[in-house]
Amino acid sequence: MSSEKNFFELDRRSLLKNILVGTGLGTSGLMNTFLTNMMINFMQKGTAQAAGVDPAFEDFKFISFVMAGGLPRHYWDLPLKPLGTEKMVFNPMVVTNFNPNGSSFYSTTKLGNYNFPNIWNCNIPTVGGGSVSMKNIAGNMLTMRGIDMQLDSHFVDRYRQITPVDGGLSLSGMVADAATTPMPAVGINGGAAYYNSSKGIAYLSLNGSDPLKKAMSPFAEAPGMLSHNNGAIEAAIDQAMLKLATGAKNKGKYIPTTFASRFNARKMMIKQFGDLSDQYTNLVSKYRSLTSRSFAPTADLKLAGVDDMNISGNSSIKQGIHVGFFSGNNLLSLTNANTGIEKLAEGMAIAEFMIINGLSSSVNVETANITNVFIQQLSNNGSVVSGNYYMTVDADVHDIGGDIDLVIFTGYYRALSACLNELIKKLKEKKIGAGNLFDKTVIAVTSEFNRDPRVDGSGCDHGFQGSNYTLFSGMVEDLSVAGNITVNDSRRLGTWGVGAGMPELGGRVAIIGNAASTVANMLELKSPTPNDASYTFKENGKAKLKIKSLQSIG
Repeated sequence: MSSEKNFFELDRRSLLKNILVGTGLGTSGLMNTFLTNMMINFMQKGTAQAAGVDPAFEDFKFISFVMAGGLPRHYWDLPLKPLGTEKMVFNPMVVTNFNPNGSSFYSTTKLGNYNFPNIWNCNIPTVGGGSVSMKNIAGNMLTMRGIDMQLDSHFVDRYRQITPVDGGLSLSGMVADAATTPMPAVGINGGAAYYNSSKGIAYLSLNGSDPLKKAMSPFAEAPGMLSHNNGAIEAAIDQAMLKLATGAKNKGKYIPTTFASRFNARKMMIKQFGDLSDQYTNLVSKYRSLTSRSFAPTADLKLAGVDDMNISGNSSIKQGIHVGFFSGNNLLSLTNANTGIEKLAEGMAIAEFMIINGLSSSVNVETANITNVFIQQLSNNGSVVSGNYYMTVDADVHDIGGDIDLVIFTGYYRALSACLNELIKKLKEKKIGAGNLFDKTVIAVTSEFNRDPRVDGSGCDHGFQGSNYTLFSGMVEDLSVAGNITVNDSRRLGTWGVGAGMPELGGRVAIIGNAASTVANMLELKSPTPNDASYTFKENGKAKLKIKSLQSIG
């Protein structure tokens, strides 16, 4: 072995050992993740990039946005009359427009070959102060409606969006098992409790004020790390070396001089990522700005029939023992530049950074409540406790009437769409071979369940028998909608989303396993629910519909 080769092997062992000991990781899953994935990946990356190939982008990527609380979907991705010929039964909670006289109704707009809710008529903000039609994100969108979650539970239905079978593999875990990225699966504000990998690959929770810096913590220096000598660590390093050697079909591809220039991981990370704190702050600020402008729309962003009207009346928001009142004032004052969505900007920032930089293959984000909703008066058990109050509205919107929901969720879905548009733009800008990163990415937007509207218009309950599951991906060439729903179901008046049987499924209603199989099919993974048919099949890298039922059945 040449002196250069000797240097290469020794320096490589030192780097692995120093990084490992510096993090204080034991011999558990996290150590295995950082050692066998991060370090081997970076070492392989040095020679792969010299050949024009980056292994971090060879696998498929999965980004999951779970809207915790269970949101009403008819404002955004639940078309009640997609083909325009379906029977429609009105429910006062299922509205998308105001009339000039203050009453509300359901209206649609043409989106591709379908009729979608009115919100798709509006523009969404873009970075730099401009705007673009919300329809900009619809061309690569697949919506599966009328999905029966089978169980009525916030937490259970939330985790089943990612892990369809209790105790089974999660979609995020399956992606991690096939990943070539350093930190295969990460998440913010949840996801760890229902993450499951067949290979024991760890899930990294990126919470806190500076999650990207936390993700890079293995590269931080630690006192005494060079002097540590532990048999378990030595054995782990040897195992990593063996994997690195046996994984190379041509050992000659390991060029010592190339590796020698890349061995100081700390320098490499500083060079590649710069100041992580600044990057995270800037990314969050970008997505928060899009959210703020969505809740306080300027003229170019206002939705006709909603934001351009002065809607007055007596309305209220009930949150536990607290009730926020509006009386005689414009309901549009409910939202403003201070209104936001918990964890949306942070989650989008992490998804963009980790996926675009080839650090992760699976990112799970859970959004939460709507913050800083303005009310004129707050009461507590009937007693006034405050006036002109900013209230946090639980996304589990049981006791909020249709008019208030229409105002709040117009802003909510405009913000979500604006953030998705920016993320998709960044994925498209990352060129991979003849295509781009969006062509290899599936973005899932889900909630625990849809909402079950009350006949009197006073609110909505858990619509677990009629959920939506929407995907965005470059693999979807055209806007697609599938899934039968029931008209005027005996449980609730109206056409709102209760699933109905489909011939492609032998007459049964779609369940969450069908949506999970669809994601797995697009990511070219074995389905975690193999007995539940996928809505799609792959052909020349594109997802084509094989479940096409789209009816409202009376």
